[in-house]
Amino acid sequence: MLIKILIGIVVVVVLLAIVIATRPSAFHIERSITIAAPAENAFARVNDFHQWGQWSPWEKMDPDLKRSYDGPAAGVGSVYSWLGNNKVGE
Repeated sequence: MLIKILIGIVVVVVLLAIVIATRPSAFHIERSITIAAPAENAFARVNDFHQWGQWSPWEKMDPDLKRSYDGPAAGVGSVYSWLGNNKVGE
C-alpha cells in the first residue's frame, strides 16, 4: 500500500513538472481606463509628483506619509520618494 502511495506522489510531481515546463516564461498584464477629461489634464496630474496627493489612493492610506522630491518639478528626471506605514511602504 505504501508503494502505491509513493508511486502516486511521484506521478503527480512528474505531471506537475511537465505542466510547469510547458508554460511560457514571461507574461504581460495590462489595464486600461477611460477618463472623462482632456488628455492634457490627466497627463499634467500624473507627470507632476507634487499633484499625486490629489488622486493617488496610496497617499490616503497613510496620513503621516513623509514625501521628498528631487530634480525638476515635473517630467523627465523628477524623483519622488516616500516613507510610510506598513500599508504603503517606502
